[in-house]
Amino acid sequence: MRLDFVGVDPDNATDDCPAVFVDSETGDFYMQGETVVDPEVLAWINSDSRILDTESVVKLPARMAAIILEAISGTYEPGKRRFPEGRHPRPHEDVRGG
Repeated sequence: MRLDFVGVDPDNATDDCPAVFVDSETGDFYMQGETVVDPEVLAWINSDSRILDTESVVKLPARMAAIILEAISGTYEPGKRRFPEGRHPRPHEDVRGG
């Protein structure tokens, strides 16, 4: 499996994030964000699109619209890294580093 990193919340100065990824083989999108647990929001969403037990709702900030559009349009840079080689803040978790 190879996921292309598209971008992270531009207001995120730390290693926390919402982020967007694209599967380089299938074109599927992966969104990392805050898991929605607000019952009112979940009920609202569930009224139009049933949320299965295997699904979750993730919230991404509106300021990430340009990053989401990059993923949708395919204009992102394949193979892009958030952290340069050897500069990952948690090297033991970097599956792409070696």
